[in-house]
Amino acid sequence: MTMGNKRSSIGLQLAIMGASIAVFLGAISLVGGGFDDRNTRFWATVLSILFAHIVWFNVPIWMVATDARKKDAFPFQFTAITFCNLYAAGVVFLALAVVFSDISSGWVLVLNMGLLLGLVLSLGAFSVTNRAIEKMDADEKRVKAPAVELNLKIGAIRDRAAMCTAEGFGAALTAIDAVAEAMHFGTAESLAGSEAVDAEVDQHFKSIEMALVALDEAEGQEAEAVLVQKIVTVSQAAQRVIARREAVMKTLR
Repeated sequence: MTMGNKRSSIGLQLAIMGASIAVFLGAISLVGGGFDDRNTRFWATVLSILFAHIVWFNVPIWMVATDARKKDAFPFQFTAITFCNLYAAGVVFLALAVVFSDISSGWVLVLNMGLLLGLVLSLGAFSVTNRAIEKMDADEKRVKAPAVELNLKIGAIRDRAAMCTAEGFGAALTAIDAVAEAMHFGTAESLAGSEAVDAEVDQHFKSIEMALVALDEAEGQEAEAVLVQKIVTVSQAAQRVIARREAVMKTLR
């Protein structure tokens, strides 16, 4: 959403909120007996409704301002809307109770404060939980990132190797397939202390990739045979490093 669209959307929400509050106050003034000689119960109810209006309308304004729909935090904002809707519904229900019952001013104040406290505690508790979950998700992605990158790299190498038409390339393709299988069934994460072995695996993948590039440009069967043998040798070395990587992972757990 562009800045202009954001401003228009926020302005529209504010206009609707202002109109809604104006209609509410006008209804009290015209058909609700006005504001003169009112007791604490009345003012507590009116102020709680006005506050609920502001809360209820400002949540979508906040979501527009922060581009909530484009972010991972959208579930939190959606839940915040739910809590605010429940708070607003509670305020309306309490206002009806004030109109149709003889509930005392003290109870009106206590119940309104209870609703507000419930809203604050609900949003606070969910915010803390949401932050903890986001941190866990970020840590999990960070841990898995190197292993995912290695799997993507060997997958790209495998796809490139499958298109190679050099004579005698079957042995090299078999060796690359074995490497890809070893990575696929290996540990799908990296741990603190595995950086060196991950870098070693990556270096072997780069060597295989460079050999494939050279093979595409090679002239003559002898040059191709040398490069094919190099790919086989490096692939076998990569398998050994991957096996060592698995041993390292077991010691780090």
